[in-house]
Amino acid sequence: MGNGDGSGAPSAKIAEVQRLATALAARVRYAQLVGRPVYEAQISALVGAARLMDEEKASWPPMVEEVLTELARTIEGTGPAAEGTAEDLADDVPGEP
Repeated sequence: MGNGDGSGAPSAKIAEVQRLATALAARVRYAQLVGRPVYEAQISALVGAARLMDEEKASWPPMVEEVLTELARTIEGTGPAAEGTAEDLADDVPGEP
């Protein structure tokens, strides 16, 4: 990880991305549990955060990994159906890190 010299995001910023991604993943998980829709924007935000973490060689928080893995399975047709337009994002959801 970089130290603010342009070689990567400072660790405090990556930690904030990890924190926010975890909070969003928890919202997605809750929506799934209570039968509310999971919106394309939520999935896109999680995928974007995961890509940023990958670029910075930062680990995905467990909740983020769990939710993205489940969403990928849903898109591939091997998991419970998610509401919303997750099918349109099949190419955007990365595999497990």
